[in-house]
Amino acid sequence: MDKDKANRFMQKLVGDVATAIAGGLLLAGDKAGLLKAMAGAGPLTPAALADRSGVRQRYVEEWLATMAGAGYVEYEAATDCFTLPDEHAQFLIDPRAETYLGGLYGGLPALMAMVPKLTEAFRSGEGIAFADFGADMPRLLETMNRPVYEARLVQQWLPALPEALQRLQAGGSALDIGCGTGVVPVTLAKAFPAAHIAGIDLDAHSIALARGEAEAAGLADRVQLNAQRIEDLPADARYDLITTFDVVHDLPDPLDALRRIRGHLSDGGSYLMVEPKVADDLESNLANPFARMLYGISCLHCVPQSLAQGGSGLGACWGEQRARTLAAQAGFTRFERLPIRSAALAFYALGETQSPG
Repeated sequence: MDKDKANRFMQKLVGDVATAIAGGLLLAGDKAGLLKAMAGAGPLTPAALADRSGVRQRYVEEWLATMAGAGYVEYEAATDCFTLPDEHAQFLIDPRAETYLGGLYGGLPALMAMVPKLTEAFRSGEGIAFADFGADMPRLLETMNRPVYEARLVQQWLPALPEALQRLQAGGSALDIGCGTGVVPVTLAKAFPAAHIAGIDLDAHSIALARGEAEAAGLADRVQLNAQRIEDLPADARYDLITTFDVVHDLPDPLDALRRIRGHLSDGGSYLMVEPKVADDLESNLANPFARMLYGISCLHCVPQSLAQGGSGLGACWGEQRARTLAAQAGFTRFERLPIRSAALAFYALGETQSPG
């Protein structure tokens, strides 16, 4: 027995549990208004923060100690003051900001609540249906994605597909598969008033929310949203642009889905596949904080979802090489990784190689 190694692991395990608890308390402090009360306020004593937030001081003291221990806020012992730096606040305060990460820790209770079901699934080999994660899950996923999608989809991402962009501007058609609460279809419909926009999702609750979003935006008559599988699309349905955002790895049969997507593209149409930005091998991913987080989310959410649909459970960290292989097997002759900068997402353009002339 290597006592030093054992001690290092003990310290790591205790630290990991401390961080996990801090994530939950970060959410509690957010909901209680503590984070907003700290934002832009500079150094605060616990008493001052209690006054600003209306939270009882004894809770504030313990919460601040936890946040400081996790590195979420900074502590100055000489003044007994705590500061939420602007560099941290940008990820925690404004749900409309591109940098907002509240959806990540906001989803922790729903994900961790699945541990008892997941334990049973480990033994049975069965999955956990999306609906079992609770009625709040569609909105939690939306919180993670909405600010970035609304800010970048039309202005930065679609220009990397100039042909698709031109077609939508001219009144073409687009389909978002796995559209959730409708962020992508509604954003496209706002940007391209002449285009025909559709979205489908397996979850009827998500589609109901998406229809509400379209109606609130005054687009209910222009955005077609349906609770259905890609297999249920009309055989003759064709689209100039088909998109999937963080969806393919959740599907029961990704290869069949890619084949069907290819079949539903119009002549010269484009398929934009957006998936987690990870390496092709586990060793490299273990050095990447995003990938390490994704393995956990995948185990708790992505793989069980796929297995619940009778799938193989591809998992979120499947990487570019496997995506290329599946695309080739599905018959796509074009697979291009687009030069779009993102810390968390990889963008692939799929279609048919156009012959010269």
